[in-house]
Amino acid sequence: MLTIIIPLLAGISLTVLVLILLQKRRPRIQAILASENATSALPYTHEWELYHNALAPSQRICVGLAELNIPYKSYYITMESDSRDAIPTHIMKELPNHQLPMLLHNGRALYNSRKQMKYLIAQQAANGQMIPAAADEKSRLEEWLSKTSDLDDDEFQLKPGNEIFTIALPLWAAALEQVSYRRMVKTFLFNRFARKPIRATAIRTLKLLSVLENPKLNDAFETAKETIEAQLDEIEYSLVKHKGPCITGETFTQIDVETMVLLDRLNLMTMLEDLMNSHRPNLRLYWENLQPRPSYKKAILSYRRPDIKAARLKILATRETNKGFDEMLRVNH
Repeated sequence: MLTIIIPLLAGISLTVLVLILLQKRRPRIQAILASENATSALPYTHEWELYHNALAPSQRICVGLAELNIPYKSYYITMESDSRDAIPTHIMKELPNHQLPMLLHNGRALYNSRKQMKYLIAQQAANGQMIPAAADEKSRLEEWLSKTSDLDDDEFQLKPGNEIFTIALPLWAAALEQVSYRRMVKTFLFNRFARKPIRATAIRTLKLLSVLENPKLNDAFETAKETIEAQLDEIEYSLVKHKGPCITGETFTQIDVETMVLLDRLNLMTMLEDLMNSHRPNLRLYWENLQPRPSYKKAILSYRRPDIKAARLKILATRETNKGFDEMLRVNH
């Protein structure tokens, strides 16, 4: 086994060194793209183009595009993607390898799904989509938006604002356990967009029971769980107070997009049923109303990968055989 692993690790290390040296020589245009004048910094074929993956930030912007009925050219990046074929050469040469989702509007690159969402809504302001008409509902939306973090969970960091990434660690572990060494090496060599998660400490050493067995990961998971439960309590209260069907009242807004992605992730983690049963009857009705929405089917379900479905089944099976793991996924109150 060592005769296979040692040359493999040496090969990966050499590849990383070469890539770092090449990266230093490659001109960076990120600062240019951030400027107000960068309206056509990159070649494009469609008004809207989106480079995205299966993580929550990408799901948020996909739901937003679907809700706003904005057609776009999709570049969906998976671990299986050979990015030499999946991504146009001019994108691969010029842009950082971990900035997903990346939204292009007439060639201008936009990063961070929450900022992208605000930009999209502003572009469609004349249609009034996802913008409450009533002043009190607008005020409630602004209050909710002030609580959201600008941190996107594709940063793979265990920190406040990244709870949806932290809570899903067992899901990614169960998915990664299905990945062969050959596939991992191929991904590292040919898929630049996948290298950052593979290098991340929270992912690199992960197996399904890591969160239960590693005190640091377990503490982060418990903190994320408490934060998410508090968020769900706020949502429940808002649904009762403002009589729904959406969180701020009548209008489906950016906060509903955020919540759709969160509830879907909790469902994949097999935690949602327990959370809805814990004194949150309006949350259950809200979730039942979200699932038939075309945006949920188009932006989330249609991109559901077989390995994620298999990972959910593995979590369910592990909960049945491991009492500690099952208790970790249960609600706190």
